[in-house]
Amino acid sequence: MNKHAFRSLSQLATLVTVLLFGLACSAAAQPGSDYETVKSFQTKYKAIKEAIRQASTVQQCAEISADIDELQKEFASDTTLLNKALYPNKYDDEIDNARVDLQMTQNRLGIIESQVARITDLETQVRVLSGKVDSLSEQNDKLMASLDAVTKALERHKDVVDSLNRIISQLRKGIRERDAAIFSMVDSMFTQYGKNVQELPEQERAMLIGKMRRHNAVQAIRQAAEQNLKFLETTQLSGKDLVQMLAEQHKFMSYWQGLGPKLTSLYVNRKDQKAQIIEIDTAISQWGQKATLALWAGLYGEFAQYKVPVDSFRNADEFTTSLSNYFDTQGGDLKAPATERASRLNYFLNKVWNPSVNSEWIPMLLDRGLISQAQDNQIQNKLKAWEQATKPSYALLYVVIIIIFIAVVIFFVMKNKKMAPPYPSQN
Repeated sequence: MNKHAFRSLSQLATLVTVLLFGLACSAAAQPGSDYETVKSFQTKYKAIKEAIRQASTVQQCAEISADIDELQKEFASDTTLLNKALYPNKYDDEIDNARVDLQMTQNRLGIIESQVARITDLETQVRVLSGKVDSLSEQNDKLMASLDAVTKALERHKDVVDSLNRIISQLRKGIRERDAAIFSMVDSMFTQYGKNVQELPEQERAMLIGKMRRHNAVQAIRQAAEQNLKFLETTQLSGKDLVQMLAEQHKFMSYWQGLGPKLTSLYVNRKDQKAQIIEIDTAISQWGQKATLALWAGLYGEFAQYKVPVDSFRNADEFTTSLSNYFDTQGGDLKAPATERASRLNYFLNKVWNPSVNSEWIPMLLDRGLISQAQDNQIQNKLKAWEQATKPSYALLYVVIIIIFIAVVIFFVMKNKKMAPPYPSQN
């Protein structure tokens, strides 16, 4: 046998050995995996049975009902394994037994099934949204890290702009979905109890606080506010993108204004949670302040982008004054030829006013209460005056027409006098 053949056989033997070792490890690992699955089911099942034994409120029964649904869904693919491990019992029988025990507890407590079903639906929604919040938060953290990396790369390479825009778009979408999921989750938690927080008995208050803690509700809101602030500081949005971002920030603030007082009442005696609520207020306040500064800077950028020489502005009064003065100046510029004045107006309307400022920015400013209706009316009237001033004046033409008409009348009167026969003489 030559060296090459020997080497080939040696390599083959090595490969076979590795494969056999891998199969052996896999076979050895499988029982361990099955054992962990059975142990996990039994542990969770035992916890549910104990919770049923201790249940005393409709909210607790609803949570247990959701736990049973979750357990059944989690181990549905392991039915065969569990049937063998639980013999002579069966997996489906264990699930049914838990539901029967829960029903007996509800009957003992005098709890109506429809109440449990309604709250169970809400609890299930909370759990789904909680998972969605965690998933979106993790995704957004990765996108934020990518945004930082690409932003730094942008300083060195101009060919990453498309990648940056794509990340910004994905991150903005992820942040919007995460924010909506957080507030829907928290709202579902409060809805389960159906009362004002101040009226909740101490036991139900403690349960709601525990639910908030399990799903990291307060922390999720704080992290969302901080991430929104960082996103605003990191990205250089303009135009429609900035308008959308600011509208989302306004929606977040509106949600928090409704939720914040409820959380404050809920955690009235808990200093650690009250501190987090204060942190949320601070983060949202900073976010709002920077969003407002970004708003006015972004709006001014709409004019600067097309070199429309309006005075800079940082608030509603300055914005109204700046545009009013600009419109007055343009409308009162009678020295320029009419064609030039009309060209300037059309440029302004087609480049700045119609596609962006009047269609997107001003509605948002009105919606957020950053400008009043009276200020908007003033701006719109000033613009109409500019438009009117660029239209050709027909006053001189009217004067010329009147003069011509009078001349024609005089001409015919004089002509008729010349042609009229003299009066006959009287003898």
